[in-house]
Amino acid sequence: MRSKSHKALIDGVVGPIEVRFFDASQQTGKDGSLSLVVISHPHPQFGGTMDNKVVTTIERAFQGLGYSTLTYNFRGVGQSVGEYDGGVGERQDLISVVNWARQNMAFEKLVLSGFSFGSYVTLTAQPAIRADRLFLVAPPVGLYDFSRIEEVSVPWEVVIGLDDEVVEVKEMLDWAFSREQSPSVYCRANASHFLHGQLIWLKKLILSEY
Repeated sequence: MRSKSHKALIDGVVGPIEVRFFDASQQTGKDGSLSLVVISHPHPQFGGTMDNKVVTTIERAFQGLGYSTLTYNFRGVGQSVGEYDGGVGERQDLISVVNWARQNMAFEKLVLSGFSFGSYVTLTAQPAIRADRLFLVAPPVGLYDFSRIEEVSVPWEVVIGLDDEVVEVKEMLDWAFSREQSPSVYCRANASHFLHGQLIWLKKLILSEY
């Protein structure tokens, strides 16, 4: 990561949460605002951490746009205290991280981003957080109960690999287009769930859309 990134342990509901943040408050984005993206990682029980390649690609792409960035380890991962909680406790982890950012980082615009399980956590936390925009990669529709997720009322994007071997592509598309406010959907041919070999494309997508 860039030399200006820092790691810290912040207070969570069940104990410390490990975070990595990059402060770009001396810069502004394309729209002239101070912006922050908070990124949630994939499933903790299948090796997901804040060092996941999709997560770090999102992180660096937004840094290149002048955003401050903040990613973190869910409870039970890395130095974050606690145990996997099926998305319930992880939702609270994300809320705690955003609350910390609001007290300790300077920004006017907030984007929430998540990859796979992190997308699910992001969607469930959005009603409490009320971010200005969402950027989701491979939301695990069908693996978790998406029927209870509230409608998204802000601009949002969903990235889908058409060769996803973990989540059914049709389920992701059907869910996305059934929303009252449909997201902008970006599908990538020959791309797996983990976007192997597609990270440069993902970075270019973020740079072009934000």
